[in-house]
Amino acid sequence: MSDSNRITRQIEEYIAYKRSLGYGIKIEAQELRRFAKYTRDIGYDGSVTAELAMQWSSLDSSFTRKYMARRLETLHTFSVYISAFDTKAQIPQNGVFGKAHMRTNPYIYTDDEVMSLMRCANDLHSPDGIRTRTVSSAIGLMCATGIRVSELTSLRITDVRTEGGYLFICSSMFKKDRIVPLHPTVITKLSEYRAFIESKIGVRDKEDYFFVTSYGGRFNTRAFEYAFKLIRPQVLHDVAKPPRLYDLRHTFACNTVKRWYESGEDVNRKLYLL
Repeated sequence: MSDSNRITRQIEEYIAYKRSLGYGIKIEAQELRRFAKYTRDIGYDGSVTAELAMQWSSLDSSFTRKYMARRLETLHTFSVYISAFDTKAQIPQNGVFGKAHMRTNPYIYTDDEVMSLMRCANDLHSPDGIRTRTVSSAIGLMCATGIRVSELTSLRITDVRTEGGYLFICSSMFKKDRIVPLHPTVITKLSEYRAFIESKIGVRDKEDYFFVTSYGGRFNTRAFEYAFKLIRPQVLHDVAKPPRLYDLRHTFACNTVKRWYESGEDVNRKLYLL
């Protein structure tokens, strides 16, 4: 079986093009490559067609309608692009399986809930005390700065610039860097956290990750989300849909706008800062 065909080559061209514009498209690329593999497996070497897109989108009877809609949407976007170069390419119609996305209603945490979550982190299994301190500090930093979960877990020691009073967020969405100012109380807590970690595992290199878990292991996004899932029921057990870590970012944004409004600031002029 050939390792390539027309659709495979076109998909790799499309992925390279999107990434050259700064888009990560990790999940989209995975789905498109699955589609390319499907076309190779069935021995197809022609252009994308609406029928082929429908077949692949609904390939498994266990797929939900939302998942099929997302697969079809991914092929629709790719087909719009490639049809400019391949006159035989067809563009499948979106919406055949319903809506591909449903916006999740954000949950706005109260200050008491955030403090309770941070305290509940002390109940996590933590043989050397690092995991509990890390989860508590990470929740506090998200609440105080509104940074994304992935941005927090990607912070290096050199990015946490307590002397200058800011975080340096490197190559985030659309490959852009930005500076996030820190409140003096946050600077104090981050300095205390770094001193605590180094008292446990020794002085670290500036390129090491700032947040670590037990025995100095990598504290990645999955580890953070799993820890949050364990402590969340202790605080938020009466809500219909469990809030997410990402809702701490929404909470920061809402509290900031509310604070500007209450202090008489022109909110519309300052929104770009968020």
